[in-house]
Amino acid sequence: MHFLKKLRSPSRSKSAGNESISSAFSCSNSSHSSPAHSDRSIDTTRQIPRHILSKIFSYICPHALDESYKSAEESMTEDGCMLCDMRDLAHCALVCKRWHSLAQTLLYQHVRIDAVHYCELEIELSSKRKRRSFVDRTGKSIDAPQMRLLLFMRTVRDSSQFANMVFSVRLPYMTRESSKSELARTISVLPHLRYVDLPAGFFSDDVSSYTLKQELMANCPEIRRMTYAHGSEGSFSRIPGSGLWKSLEVLELSDLQIEESTLRLVLSSFPILQSLKLDNLQAVRDSVFMPTQSLPPFPAVKKLIICKMPQLTANGLATHLSIRQNRDALTNLVLVQTGVLAESLHLLLSQASQLTSLTLEAVVERLFPVQDVPLLASKSVKTLHYEIATATSSYGMQPVSGSYYKYLLASLTSNSLPALRQLYVLDAHFADSLLYSPPPRFGAQAAGYGITQSLSLYTKGIDELEWNLTEFEPISPPSQTSPLSQLSPSSANRASATRPVSFHAAQLSTRWGGDARESVVVGNGFGGFLAVPVNEGRPKSTEGCSYKRSSKYDMWR
Repeated sequence: MHFLKKLRSPSRSKSAGNESISSAFSCSNSSHSSPAHSDRSIDTTRQIPRHILSKIFSYICPHALDESYKSAEESMTEDGCMLCDMRDLAHCALVCKRWHSLAQTLLYQHVRIDAVHYCELEIELSSKRKRRSFVDRTGKSIDAPQMRLLLFMRTVRDSSQFANMVFSVRLPYMTRESSKSELARTISVLPHLRYVDLPAGFFSDDVSSYTLKQELMANCPEIRRMTYAHGSEGSFSRIPGSGLWKSLEVLELSDLQIEESTLRLVLSSFPILQSLKLDNLQAVRDSVFMPTQSLPPFPAVKKLIICKMPQLTANGLATHLSIRQNRDALTNLVLVQTGVLAESLHLLLSQASQLTSLTLEAVVERLFPVQDVPLLASKSVKTLHYEIATATSSYGMQPVSGSYYKYLLASLTSNSLPALRQLYVLDAHFADSLLYSPPPRFGAQAAGYGITQSLSLYTKGIDELEWNLTEFEPISPPSQTSPLSQLSPSSANRASATRPVSFHAAQLSTRWGGDARESVVVGNGFGGFLAVPVNEGRPKSTEGCSYKRSSKYDMWR
């Protein structure tokens, strides 16, 4: 033992000496610099105002500020994973008390439940869900979005503070179809709810959705979007006098068998209605727009969508727009397979002074009328969907829709649409027709001829699924001293005609890249231009502009 004690003592003294040296070294360094722990104890985020810190959190989870009335499928982000964003925001709420209150408000304002992760993490998680721990007692795999809905339901039912924060709830299609009772129990405690994804049977008064509809009508007075489909005529006709959903902004009516008087009475029950869609209401005609003393007037809305109603014509809409309140409110008009013909479209444009977006979809069987028809003229329209298709055509014959695009071409080159910035046509060769249109004669006769604004032209054929984008620059007549003035008149006219833009995608705005097929236009040395397609993969369609009747004309802002 005495021998072991002697062996330990030198090491102990050596370690003690090392500790004294290290302590002396640390003390000498501390005299030249401040302690490290003092910098870590300062929270610099306290100097950031709360509204700026909340704005920073919103970039972590962008869908937390989605105030639109779109469904879960329509409001998906293209370049992110919503579940991962929500997880990161939840982690921010655990940092400190100040972050907790701000992040918690963002988490519960607009709740979104997704079925899967839209990132690489889903590969790992899907393999874990196949394990026995993700199987219930009956041997059935646990439905992840349904479990998330149950957890959310438990949270809002246990805390009125969280329930009062919720403005919208978005769910996958299968979850809202299979969890109607859980969804009913959830919305029964959400008094400030403005939008919720609902099952399809809810809109047609299906028996399986009866409890859900009663809970929504009784406990959610702030609902802003609603749809009534075939089968819900009874509940629709009982709206007048019920005081139901006074804050409704968006209304869609589809395949209803109702009278015009019932329609006008119900529409008058929504004082702040902004968007209205009428789809296949066979009993509604032009008389619905006629002012009468016994019925309330047709409402003045910002967006009006009319689909599959050939009994509604341009004369009826012109009567509606003859009232100043109506024409000042209307900014977006969509006409799909209606009685409004292309040759009568000028009547609406002449009265809708505040119209910024116009859509006309029609299938024609005869040529454009030969008699003089006024050109399309509007100082406010910025976006025009002019999609005319031919019903049937014999083999070898030119489609009759070509005459309708000649009418549109004449309207464009006459400069009667000076505010137009985006144009969509169902003619694959319309860009060439616009580029090689008859050149103007410079001088007094050429005043007002040609396109004088930048124009984004989207074209495609009937058998194509994607839009082809061509950018046009405004016309610039040559001066007397320019080299073009020394050319022949025909060469000068061709060289100064409206020219499409030719740039690399990275040098243009974000809307060029990825939204549509990019067209590169280069000169051919003779005053004309040669279009060269981009050799990168198949492009995507423009958002909200695919040629599907069911998805293109969604009316939710």
